[in-house]
Amino acid sequence: MSKEVLYTFAAISKGFDIKEKIKLILFTAGLKSATYIILKINPDSLDEKYRFEQLLKQNKILFSASRQKGYEEITSIKGNKIIWELKGIWIGYDLFKDKKTKKQFEQYKNLISKQQIKKADEIGGKIYGYPSCCIKNYQKETPEHIKKHYTYYEFYKEVQDSDRRFPFIFYSPCSLKCKKTAALNRKYSNIVKRFTPEIWKEYIKKDRFAADLIVDEESDILVKGKTIWPERNAHEYDVILRKPHKRRYYLYAYLTRKNYEKGTILSALITQQYDYADIKVKKVKGIIKNLIHERKMPLIGRKY
Repeated sequence: MSKEVLYTFAAISKGFDIKEKIKLILFTAGLKSATYIILKINPDSLDEKYRFEQLLKQNKILFSASRQKGYEEITSIKGNKIIWELKGIWIGYDLFKDKKTKKQFEQYKNLISKQQIKKADEIGGKIYGYPSCCIKNYQKETPEHIKKHYTYYEFYKEVQDSDRRFPFIFYSPCSLKCKKTAALNRKYSNIVKRFTPEIWKEYIKKDRFAADLIVDEESDILVKGKTIWPERNAHEYDVILRKPHKRRYYLYAYLTRKNYEKGTILSALITQQYDYADIKVKKVKGIIKNLIHERKMPLIGRKY
């Protein structure tokens, strides 16, 4: 079967977020030996699990699927409560170009289960096509290394700058000047534009609007429950739209030198592009005391 059918499925799917679509497109184009993508099943995508797995089989793509897990989304904000509701289930798919790659992936999982993280990272990085310089840098960036070489602001500023400079890359580059990462970012962008121009246009377009944001939790790196930055020169907050934009309560990362109390309401200008947002705060409008999240289920993630 032609790969065109997979490109079309990626483009029209209701169950893949846009980053998952891009990863599927890059894998289908042969630029990745393996990839991991998440398919959400909800009332808008009830038949997509069956359709997707049939397409994988018809294209002789090896894959393994995780067990189904529920996922929640913010549905409303009432008083001091951010309310989450169950919206559907999600399934994680590991895709492989051949049996050799799948075998390497099984070795990678086995090493993680044995806590042989450095060796696992090396194998995993090669499977997913990361540059060797970036793999080596990732291996050395332990909490101890980060504490020694970065202030709080420097670390999170570099993370955010990487997202902005390399929006088609889904790994941590060794630096903002990494030539191999820059080349891959251009290559991936061109491939997505070539095979699914509608997805490319949707991903790169800017969406500007004014909105109120609620300051929530602060990013941190903990070792045995303690921060590696007891004294910090900045703050990266999760901020949540007070009212939905295009029917969604978006959550953004906001890096600032200012200190805000949890629940602070910020009036801001927001520019969404790719999978991040640039935020310019105009003023503080007030505060929601005792801000809490009301969830139906615990936070869960991928485990080995």
